[in-house]
Amino acid sequence: MQYNRKRPLGVLNSNTNANENELDLSMNEIKRPKLESSIVTDPIIATLYSLDGQNYPNISIDDKKKKNYFGRSKKKNNNYLLSEADCSSTHCEMSTIIGPNNEIILSIKDLSSNGTFLNERLIGKDNSVLIKDGDKVSFAANLHYILRYNRNSENKHISFFDKYILTSKLLGTGHYAQVKEAINRESDEVCAVKIFHPTRKSEKETTQFNRELDILTKLNHPNIVGFYSTFLEPASNNSITTYLVLEKINGGELFNRIVKKGKLNQPEVKNLMNQLLEGLSYLHSMGIVHRDLKPENILLSIEHSKPGDPKVEPWDEGELNVSVKIADFGLAKFIGNFQFTNTLCGTPAYVAPEVLVNSEQRKYNKAVDMWSVGVLLYVCLCGFPPFSEELGPPSMRQQIIDAKYAFYSPYWDSIDDFALDLISRLLVANPNKRLSVTEALNHPWISDSIISQKFENIDRPDHEKSKGYNCEPISIKERVETGLTDEKIVELYCRNGAGDEDGDLSMN
Repeated sequence: MQYNRKRPLGVLNSNTNANENELDLSMNEIKRPKLESSIVTDPIIATLYSLDGQNYPNISIDDKKKKNYFGRSKKKNNNYLLSEADCSSTHCEMSTIIGPNNEIILSIKDLSSNGTFLNERLIGKDNSVLIKDGDKVSFAANLHYILRYNRNSENKHISFFDKYILTSKLLGTGHYAQVKEAINRESDEVCAVKIFHPTRKSEKETTQFNRELDILTKLNHPNIVGFYSTFLEPASNNSITTYLVLEKINGGELFNRIVKKGKLNQPEVKNLMNQLLEGLSYLHSMGIVHRDLKPENILLSIEHSKPGDPKVEPWDEGELNVSVKIADFGLAKFIGNFQFTNTLCGTPAYVAPEVLVNSEQRKYNKAVDMWSVGVLLYVCLCGFPPFSEELGPPSMRQQIIDAKYAFYSPYWDSIDDFALDLISRLLVANPNKRLSVTEALNHPWISDSIISQKFENIDRPDHEKSKGYNCEPISIKERVETGLTDEKIVELYCRNGAGDEDGDLSMN
C-alpha cells in the first residue's frame, strides 16, 4: 500500500448590572430586627431584613396585586414610609410579576433623586430591575436591607442562586452565551455554567440554546460533557436568563493542544480519535447529529500524575490520562434514523460537501459528522487543515465540495499509511460512500486489528499532484501566532491571489 505524498511547492519561511446576584449572605449573617413592621398581613411575599435592626424595622411585602410605593412623604400614596431625610417623597416602586416557574418575583423601579441601589449598584431613575432572593436593597445612603422571599410560600421555587455560587471567573464566551465558573453550595463541587440572556431580538438564538438543553438532558456518556441541571431566572419583565450547569473540564480545548504542540503524535491521536468516535457513536445511536465538530468543541479532561511518577504513553509529561469530552451541542439536532435536515450550519473549514450545496439540493444526515472527524484527524496529525484558501485556486468551498486535498511531504512522510487510509475513507464527497462511525471504530488504524480483505481491496481516492495549489500549507499554530486570516495569508503568500470567482465561503 503506497500513497503518492505531495512535495512542497514553495518555502514559506451580560450584562453585569444591578440584577446580577453577587451577594452571598446566609440568614445567620443578617442582623435580626428588634422592631417589626406594623404592616403584616397574609400572604407575605417576601421580607426586607434590615441591616440596622435597632433603628429600622424589617419590612414585610404582602400585597400580591397592587404596586407598593416607598417614600418619605405621608401625603403621597406610599405603602411604606422611609424616615431618612435623603429619601425622596416617593422613592421607589415595588411591584410583582409572575416568573417562568409561576413564582412571584418582585421588581423595583427607582423614582428617587438620591438613588435606589441593588447590591450596591445604582438602579437609576425610572429604571426597573428584578430582585433575586438574597439581594441587597438600599434606599439612599443609610437604609439597607436584604430581601428574602418567603420560603413557606407555595410560589417559592429553587433558584440557581439557592444551589450555586456564581464566581467572577469567565471560562469562555460564545455567540449566544458565556460560560462562568460556579460552586455547588452543598457539595463544593466546581462546575461550569453556561449563561444565556434571551431578548426579544434573539428568538433564533433562544431556540438554538433550548435545543441544546433538550439534547443534553438525554445524554449520559463518559466522552460527552456532563449535564447537571437547568434553571430559568427572570432577567427583566420580559426576558428570562437560562443557567445551564455543566461538568467543568480542566484540560481546555483540543484546539489549544494542537496550537501548543504544533501537531500531535500518532499514538496520542489514535487514542483521542478512538474516544471521540465512541462519544460520536453514542450520539448517533441517540439519533443526534452534532453538526459542528471541530477542535474548539472537543474538550480534554486531564488526570495528572504525581511528581516522580514515570511518563505514561502516549500522553505528555505529567499526564496520567486524557479523556475526550464532546461539547457544544448548539448546532446538534435529532434527525431520526431515516430523516434528513437541511439547515445550513457548521464551521466552514470542517463542514461537509453536502452542506455547501444549494439549499434546494441540501440534504444531509449523520455522515456530516464523519466528514468532520476526517478533517479533525488530518489536522491533528499534520497541524494544518486539508482545505483552506491559501491552497487555492479553487476556493476552499470548491475544494471541500470536490473533496480536493493532498498528503503533503514532508509533513506526512512518517505517518502510518493506515492513518491516511482512514482519512481517505472519511473525506469522501459522496456521503453514502463515507465510513460510518461504527466502520471507523473498526478501522485497523483505530482498532489495531489485522487488516481485512475489505480494507486491502477497496478503491482509494487519487491524490495525484494538483496544478492548482500555489502555497505550502500553513499550520494552525502559525495562524494563531500571526493572527492572519485565510484572506490575508492568500494576499501575502500566494502567487495567484485569493483564488477564482468561487473564492469565498458564501453559503447561499
